Amino acid sequence: MALIRRDIFLFLLSATAYTNVVQLMTIPMRILLVLMFLGGFNCNGQEKLGKAEIVELENYQKEDGYFPHDCSMESDMLERAIELDKYGVELIIKSIANDGYTGHSIAFRLNSKMEVKEAEYDEWTDALDGSSTNYKIDEIELKLNSDPFKSNKLIGYYKVYMTGYYKAGDILEKEGVKDEQFQRTFKGKFNTTCDE
Repeated sequence: MALIRRDIFLFLLSATAYTNVVQLMTIPMRILLVLMFLGGFNCNGQEKLGKAEIVELENYQKEDGYFPHDCSMESDMLERAIELDKYGVELIIKSIANDGYTGHSIAFRLNSKMEVKEAEYDEWTDALDGSSTNYKIDEIELKLNSDPFKSNKLIGYYKVYMTGYYKAGDILEKEGVKDEQFQRTFKGKFNTTCDE
């Protein structure tokens, strides 16, 4: 959610959009917008989650336990499995997988020093039992084949270390299922060059 707010905020700061939007906004709307963005950034409490390393990456296609996000996953249900969005000195890398029954999404925000300043992970399933799981990203290891600020042709591998907070919900709670907190590691990889 914070990355989406950041996308909107950066769009609003662009020169043309800023002047057009500001002219249409009342003063209370401007104040509310600033408070909303400041509150969203301060609530994260996330400093640096990791730093991307530039390394030589080979054999992307091999089976290695890393979940792939690339053009081989694209279908009628999923138009793009990997997106790179550059905003000046920041880059957002978004990966998504969805098979119609389950899925997950991961987004990283990198600054020009290659530090991962913000990250989000979410997953879903078609089972509607009232339970939910939220994740807090603790640390990220990210390896890239080249500088993402100089090239859109990227291959990357990452490990996301996170804390999960499972809430059983009313239905499962009645059956004795308890809320719990747990540690999880997600290993993924992406390739923006597979169309070539």
